[in-house]
Amino acid sequence: MNKAYDRYRNPLDNGCRVMQDGSGLVGTIAAIHAENLQRKEVRRAKCVELQGVSGYFAPQELMRLGRS
Repeated sequence: MNKAYDRYRNPLDNGCRVMQDGSGLVGTIAAIHAENLQRKEVRRAKCVELQGVSGYFAPQELMRLGRS
C-alpha cells in the first residue's frame, strides 16, 4: 500500500485529525483505501474516509492537524 500525504506533504494515517480545505470540515481519518492505486494516483484519488462523514476525500484537499 502506498502512503498518503496531505497538501503540505505531511503523512496521513488512521487516527489523524484533518481539516478539508475550503469547507473547514474537521474529522478523524477512519481508513485510507489506497490498496489498488499507483503511487502517483494516491494524492488525487478520493480514498480517505473520515469518521462520521459520508463520502471520501482526496489527500491533497486535506490538512493534517495532528493525532487524536
